[in-house]
Amino acid sequence: MTHWDHPLLVSEEAFDEVWSRPTDTPILIVVGSGFDPRATVVLDRLANTTDRRVDGVLIDLPDDATNLDVRPLAAANRARIQELLSATGGELFEQALPDFNDPGALGRLISHGFQRSELLERYSEVIVEISAMPRSVFFPLIRGILERAHAPAGDAHHWDGDLHVAVCENPEADESILEEGTRPMAPIGGFARVGAGKPTTTIWVPVLGEGAVARVERLHNELNPDEVCPVLPWPARDPRRGDRIILEHRQLLFEDIQLEPRNVIHGAERNPFDLYRTLGRLHDRYCQSLSPLGPVSMVLSSHSSKLLSVGVLLTAYEYGLEIQHVSPGTYGLHDHADDLREHDEIFDLWLTGEPYR
Repeated sequence: MTHWDHPLLVSEEAFDEVWSRPTDTPILIVVGSGFDPRATVVLDRLANTTDRRVDGVLIDLPDDATNLDVRPLAAANRARIQELLSATGGELFEQALPDFNDPGALGRLISHGFQRSELLERYSEVIVEISAMPRSVFFPLIRGILERAHAPAGDAHHWDGDLHVAVCENPEADESILEEGTRPMAPIGGFARVGAGKPTTTIWVPVLGEGAVARVERLHNELNPDEVCPVLPWPARDPRRGDRIILEHRQLLFEDIQLEPRNVIHGAERNPFDLYRTLGRLHDRYCQSLSPLGPVSMVLSSHSSKLLSVGVLLTAYEYGLEIQHVSPGTYGLHDHADDLREHDEIFDLWLTGEPYR
């Protein structure tokens, strides 16, 4: 039995019902200080739905990773976050950027800083809002909370609360984010491979999206996997989206890798639990068939939406898998990003607590 055999995915339509249920306990929302135009959408909806006090933690992110022209957007988002929390009677706690030399360690340090703040112990319901957080930050942050929620009840570190991961999803807006340059490949904090020695067989499962060809190619060159099983978003709101992603990656997939078409996997664009189940079955199948030859390593990487990225996170957490990542050198934004806001859609993944008791 896995942790999310019967998961709860709260859709846009059910969001108000979930967050207007009768209780007066305060809510803690953890948000990023990023520039993404969708950064305040979930909090805006929450503040206008619930009668509860909403406190917030603002996770500081390094400015030098963003283009100069989007930094005013990040400042405007921070001001709006403060305004929305104040309207509920809530308080904003800022978590300062930790000292770091290795950018790959930043997410792990941020997660440790949040745990040391002891804020988690003060709340029974927590939302990690990932719309304006990079994967390298929200993956270790969510993992740290999950580990405490799944610790034995008598453990001193056990947290018996309700964890939600919320995001404003919009695949078209994702395409408007500029990600330029590549940094060296590194495992995401908390998701490095455990154990010494090289595995006999390495299976690489990249969850593909738009605008990530250079980073996908770098991962392939550094991993040198024995087998590649790319994941495409399908079913998707735009039925041709998967075709466009295949065309964008055709050089790597069909000329360099010479991919077998039967290795292509599909994950529902709007349901990360579908991807979680699919990747879990894939892992079990490969381990069963290849383990007689020696150790098998299944390596995940995420290049698609934040919503599907949560499916990658949950799979790696559940099965102890490695997630490799190539971060962009800098982030920016196309000028037309605000034109795509009509397709914004809120999702809330309820991961621990009441639905699982």
